[in-house]
Amino acid sequence: MSEPFDLDVERVVPGGAGLGRLDGRVVLVEGGLPGDRVRAISVSESPRLVQGVLREVLVPGPVRRSTAEMCPLAASRLCGGCDWNGARLDAHRELKTALVTDALRRLGGLANVPPLRFHASPPGYRLRNRLHVDGAGAIGFYAPRSNTVAPLSSACEIGSPAFLARLSSAPISLPAGELRTLESLDGRTVLAELLLAGQSSPEAAVTQLRRVFDGARVSDSEGRVLAEDGPTTLSLPAGGAAFTVSVSSFFQGNRYLLDAFLNEVVLGFDGVSSRGAAWDLYAGAGFLSWPLLARGFRVTAVEPDGASSADLATNARAFGAAGFTRLATVRGTAESFLAKARGPVDVSVADPPRAGLSPAVRAALLRLRPQALVLVSCDPATLARDVKALAARYEVADGALLDLFPITHHVETVLQ
Repeated sequence: MSEPFDLDVERVVPGGAGLGRLDGRVVLVEGGLPGDRVRAISVSESPRLVQGVLREVLVPGPVRRSTAEMCPLAASRLCGGCDWNGARLDAHRELKTALVTDALRRLGGLANVPPLRFHASPPGYRLRNRLHVDGAGAIGFYAPRSNTVAPLSSACEIGSPAFLARLSSAPISLPAGELRTLESLDGRTVLAELLLAGQSSPEAAVTQLRRVFDGARVSDSEGRVLAEDGPTTLSLPAGGAAFTVSVSSFFQGNRYLLDAFLNEVVLGFDGVSSRGAAWDLYAGAGFLSWPLLARGFRVTAVEPDGASSADLATNARAFGAAGFTRLATVRGTAESFLAKARGPVDVSVADPPRAGLSPAVRAALLRLRPQALVLVSCDPATLARDVKALAARYEVADGALLDLFPITHHVETVLQ
């Protein structure tokens, strides 16, 4: 199918593409939305599946907004930072609920998916950014299906206004690499870390970063710190606690939904009869350890990453100083921890990376049988796979969607 083809988009699927059918084959079109009639071009074909990219919207569907409302770079598909830039923000609830529900039914084998609460977010939500630097002056996201860096626009809908203003305030010359940023909830403080892609002067890069950011760190591709200047951690309040977070660590990326996130996770263990042992298996800086600790559980928080586990230890000491002393930290993988763990345990919270739970973790949870299990996922397909694998012991009783990534197809799901 080398020539452009026209297609009616029926629905969206995990991964964000629009699905239609043509000549007996399923067709997935990046950028297609339900109700659209689009012109697309094929980028991959098999006897049963065609994958394509959008070239033109011939007839817009009911959830599509006008190009005048979009960031011009996103509308022209020069920037790949947000793949659902064409969808109206008020349509995210319908689209993402259908996407997750469909995955849980078809891939997870759930005959009855409970109603999923939805927490919406406005644009400009990014608390953390991961951008690319091409070494020739461009800082931004990759263009779709490309390693070409699209310079970040002041019209970007996902970066915070404060961050975008910082980046445009002064020209800086950085070597090629990945630029990570972290900002305070009010946007007044912004930290940056550059992971160098090659051999460059870390001191010179730090000097450039400090022209724009309040604190700067330069590391190699393995995360080893080469140079830094100014603060490299922030205190971020959420759910009645303050979390120390390093610019090198993982933390939730949406500034508007931190409290809603914690409240939804709490629902997963509010009905547990005892306040005994609990595990946070992918703890990061301790974000989901805190609600367990605050409700009287004896918590073991497990985290393999060096920067995140250092923040976790710092936060555990701070919680202890405030009287919440029942938090033990383990630096290691969930697999290694569970291989040695012994029950009983009342609650396990699992917020794994996009790949989901490994077979070893799923098997261990079935063997150790936490009384309550809270699953958090940013990928409906891997979540559905994990739900199906755990169905011998657990059933989904409740759940919610947090639109942590509006303007994109990504959504965070919390299942209890």
